[in-house]
Amino acid sequence: MTPIPGSFSSANAAALSDGRHGLLSYFGAAAACSLTTAVATPLIGHVDLANIVMLFLLTVVGIGVALGRAAAILSAFLSVAMFDFFFVPPCFSFTVEDPQYLMTFTVMLIVALIIGHLTAGLSRQADKALANERRASALQKMARELTAAVAADDVMNVSQRFLRDAMHIETAFLLADSGGQLVLARNTSCPGSSVIAPLLARFAYEKDACTDLDSLYPVGYLPLKAPSGVLGVLAVVSPEQRAYPLFENHEFFQTAASLIGIALDRAQLAEKITSEAAARR
Repeated sequence: MTPIPGSFSSANAAALSDGRHGLLSYFGAAAACSLTTAVATPLIGHVDLANIVMLFLLTVVGIGVALGRAAAILSAFLSVAMFDFFFVPPCFSFTVEDPQYLMTFTVMLIVALIIGHLTAGLSRQADKALANERRASALQKMARELTAAVAADDVMNVSQRFLRDAMHIETAFLLADSGGQLVLARNTSCPGSSVIAPLLARFAYEKDACTDLDSLYPVGYLPLKAPSGVLGVLAVVSPEQRAYPLFENHEFFQTAASLIGIALDRAQLAEKITSEAAARR
């Protein structure tokens, strides 16, 4: 098992998100450039080559919005290559008779790369803003439901149901007993509970959040902090065989763990007071 202290960070999320579409994005970029070529070919002799360049640049913008930065970079190079091969005399050859087209290719490539980079960045920021808004709304609903939970089991049940419905993930609770040992909560029905690593759970309990990247489905471990101390650990099992969902939603999970920790602390205190009152009777 590999502990990654502090691995719930936006830097990791940004690095992983660049490859979120995989090979499909590259095939999509190639298909879009090919389609642009097919659409522009009948225009040869009817419009200036500069207008055909604009079509390729428009394609790069669309790819940057839909498929991300990596696909936009690929489409920039493909656009220059296809423009040279199919539209610049002599056609169907990469040979350039007029040296001025070398400047055209250079400018076209630079502009396409810049446009693709900026478009993909703006698209990512817009997606992130919408996702943050949805997470904030979800956390508000979770906080209201946790307020109504009066027992520790109720807190865990509400939390598991909420995280499953809102984020499509499974969770498990490891609570500290009177001796400081972490014990898997009896109401935990998480299918991924069998992959929980006790050493990483202990690391999160004593130090800080960490992630198990060696498991088939990566597992994030977050301490359940409360005013009275750390009550245990929340294990979050990634719904995919990669850690990106955990990194992408790291702030959400940390906030959720804080809310759960506070609710558990309140519920355990209430149960303790009730138990002591019953013992005095």
